[in-house]
Amino acid sequence: MAALPPGPANGLPVLLRYLRDPYGATLKLFERWGDPQTSRALGPPLVSTADPVLIKSILAASPDTFEAFGVDLLGPALGRESLILLSGERHKAARKLLTPPFHGERMRAYGHTMQTIAREEVRSWRAGVPFSIQGAMQRISLRVILKAVFGMTNSPEHRDFEKLLVSAIDALKPELLFIKALQRPFGGFGPWARFLRQTGLVETFINAELAARRANPAPREDILSLVMSARYDDGSAMTDRQLFETLMTIVVAGHETTAIAASWACYFLHRDDAVKATLLAELATLPADPTPESIVGLPYLEAVCQEALRLHPVAPTIIRTLRQPFQLGQWLLPAGVDVGASIIGLHQRADLYPQPQVFRPERFLERSFAPNEYLPFGGGYRRCIGAAFALYELKIVLATLLTERPLTLVTKGPVKARPRSTIIAPAAPIRFVAA
Repeated sequence: MAALPPGPANGLPVLLRYLRDPYGATLKLFERWGDPQTSRALGPPLVSTADPVLIKSILAASPDTFEAFGVDLLGPALGRESLILLSGERHKAARKLLTPPFHGERMRAYGHTMQTIAREEVRSWRAGVPFSIQGAMQRISLRVILKAVFGMTNSPEHRDFEKLLVSAIDALKPELLFIKALQRPFGGFGPWARFLRQTGLVETFINAELAARRANPAPREDILSLVMSARYDDGSAMTDRQLFETLMTIVVAGHETTAIAASWACYFLHRDDAVKATLLAELATLPADPTPESIVGLPYLEAVCQEALRLHPVAPTIIRTLRQPFQLGQWLLPAGVDVGASIIGLHQRADLYPQPQVFRPERFLERSFAPNEYLPFGGGYRRCIGAAFALYELKIVLATLLTERPLTLVTKGPVKARPRSTIIAPAAPIRFVAA
């Protein structure tokens, strides 16, 4: 028996195809090589599976089996103290510290903020003038983060910080994450140098904010203040560097992911009159000034959001690095190999999702899917801590947009996807006009 499942010997063409067409490249690998399959790009072999039985074995394995994927590759960009790059007890401790603000009453306290910010964005659109829905959703999502995470207002200083964050996110090109050789300053003129400059400015601003809060420790309810006051089990607090890298992870992981999911949802809704009519009929049952809780309890709205996340998962794969040998089906994988649960491949399985390329929210009302069958936010002990917050925001923003102003889709034909920083997004702007 071979040590690894079959796969292409040369990973560079696979990587280049992935950068052009992540969904198509992923599905072709499974079609050509079977499941699981091994790809070799610029690092250790990656064994991927879209089989829910094998995925269940990955998600159920002891955390000691794995360590975080891509620390050397992603660490310089995301920070080695980023939650997604921690392993073992350090990951467990950081996750315990960071989870409470994103759940329960803390999360629901931001519902009215989400509604207000979404309404402000909708009312800023000029009637009949085409606009990018991604841009609109990103503005909403970033302002929700600025308010919920940083407690910031619409002051000139905070608007400058918003622009600074956008510049830092835009500077994190996907090739910088995939190709280690590009993580060099090249005399201060390359894309890596630009990314370092932008994140350096963000860190300076955040450090000044931390110092100001410590000098004036007034009670605050934003997530930054909650995390600053939280303590590990040994009584210690996060260092300034840990706080900065944690905040940047929240911004990168929470800002664009929600915005992109909302953009895809709007796109699919406005390509299917029947689905849109069903959702609008459900929204029409809400009172004139609905509460966030009345919105998030709507079943068809939730199904629409779940289907958008299924058809276009923002994260393509869950990847972990093996610390020790691991049995994946018939294959005994050696330590050091990367193992991945392909969210793209899983969500396109016709045995789980008949007509998988069709946008059909009803499938989520007809049956429930197990955690190893539906993975928009990852799974297991590394599932995204902001999953509940993101879905909460997605439902509120989508409902607010649809009830405030009628929209017409301007973009014609199918929209392709491309990698963007650590996620996957529409390759080109999806344009709408508002009435």
